[in-house]
Amino acid sequence: MERDIILSRLLGKYERSKHMLEPGASSRRVMLRVDKKELPEYQYQEADVRDGFNRAAEELAREGLVFIEWVKDRPVLSAVVLNLEAVERCYQSAGRMHPKVRAERVAGKVQAELADVDTTWVADWRDEVCEKAQNKYAIPHFCKKDMVFLSELLTALVQYDALRGEPVTMRAFSSRCYHNSKFFERNVRETFLEIARSHCPGLAEACEQSDLGVRDQLAYLGIYARPELYELSGKCILTTETGSIHVDSVWPFGIALPSTAIDSIQAITLSGISRIVFIENKTNYDEFLLSELDARTLAVYHGGFLSPQKRKLFIKIAEAVQEGAQVFFWADIDLGGFRMFSQLQALIPRLLPLRMGGEDVAAYRGNGLPRPLEYLERLAQALENGDFPLFDNAIQRILEYGVTIEQESFLM
Repeated sequence: MERDIILSRLLGKYERSKHMLEPGASSRRVMLRVDKKELPEYQYQEADVRDGFNRAAEELAREGLVFIEWVKDRPVLSAVVLNLEAVERCYQSAGRMHPKVRAERVAGKVQAELADVDTTWVADWRDEVCEKAQNKYAIPHFCKKDMVFLSELLTALVQYDALRGEPVTMRAFSSRCYHNSKFFERNVRETFLEIARSHCPGLAEACEQSDLGVRDQLAYLGIYARPELYELSGKCILTTETGSIHVDSVWPFGIALPSTAIDSIQAITLSGISRIVFIENKTNYDEFLLSELDARTLAVYHGGFLSPQKRKLFIKIAEAVQEGAQVFFWADIDLGGFRMFSQLQALIPRLLPLRMGGEDVAAYRGNGLPRPLEYLERLAQALENGDFPLFDNAIQRILEYGVTIEQESFLM
């Protein structure tokens, strides 16, 4: 036990030193000081404990793995110094793999499994892992004990890439990967999402905007715990492979379409519709149907972020918009709302903001949400950069009053 403790502490110090990445670049010794901080187990007052560590250190010295230093004229260790010429043998003796060897194995496996992936965020993670392994001998934390989990994770990433953007339920995806419908959820999902959040800018931004839970994060990537529901109401006809759906037949309450039905919609007809309103907040959407919806308006519940299937539906709606019709988006008057507008505007260039102007900030500031200085500084930077030109006046009012406006304020 004493031998293992000494070697483990020394190798840990070695791995944090310049010697590992740049052999010969430093003249400093890799030394374990025998004191309460670095080797608290060494109790020199207790003869049995002291002698056990002394014997272990002397044995390591006889094997040429370390050099030892003693307190003058006393049988008490002062320091144990790693023999840098015997590092490989130290790893063998400790039953540990040298970080360089481990990093090469991890990088080789990741590169081999993911060499042909097209999904950008998966390829970015692959390249980052390989670069860190090559230059720093650093590997993901989940690879440090064994390679089994890495293999399981790579299976999920390869199969996800093979979907080519097609939606899939989480259970079906798990069965496809592991022949077990619950394995992904129980064992791989968290790390899969950790990688996606750090390497998929769209998901990271969606999480920042809406504080997405696990299921919504997966839905953003096209993996659904259960089908999403997309709500809309107005004079609208959906033509599917098996017939037509007249949405106005359930006026004003509208319908909810499951995400699994979107691919079967062949066409959308917006006859007589001169205004389309996308509404981010569910409560405001419900209230809009009851108090503001008219025969020439189509209301669509936006829901905060664009999953692949929701994006498909919104594109189909955009393609059905008639010449001269106006398309609006209504959300919180804050950074998240501005970003959501920009994302939807990329699909619908004619999109305009609704109830998101500087006059609305001024009118509802009494119910506004106070924001910290760091948040306001980000908005000021966005204003300076011209990131959201349609919201310049709104941002100026937010900076003036120090508050943002939630959609629910309009219901008060």
